[in-house]
Amino acid sequence: MFDCNGSLTPRQGDALIKRDGVVIDISPTFSKFMRSLFLRHRKFVFASPGAETLQKIVDLAASGKLPISIGRTATLDQAIALISDLEAGRRTKGKAVIVMQ
Repeated sequence: MFDCNGSLTPRQGDALIKRDGVVIDISPTFSKFMRSLFLRHRKFVFASPGAETLQKIVDLAASGKLPISIGRTATLDQAIALISDLEAGRRTKGKAVIVMQ
């Protein structure tokens, strides 16, 4: 799970990964950094959550080097319902994607 905003708490990040999954954080706090030293499922990278960094991730995914499982897609007019479901704890197997048309 890639926390590209760095805003998830350790508990929230852990809840989003499956067994043997990894949480990657680009903006770790001191406590997240310390956890990454001792826990296998926590990693960090130093990066800026800017467009250039995110574009590199998009390029890796497009080339197949970073497989991403998409569990649910929604059009922009369905976005509020999708976000409401996620906030209510109704998760999908894979990423939820809002498609701009």
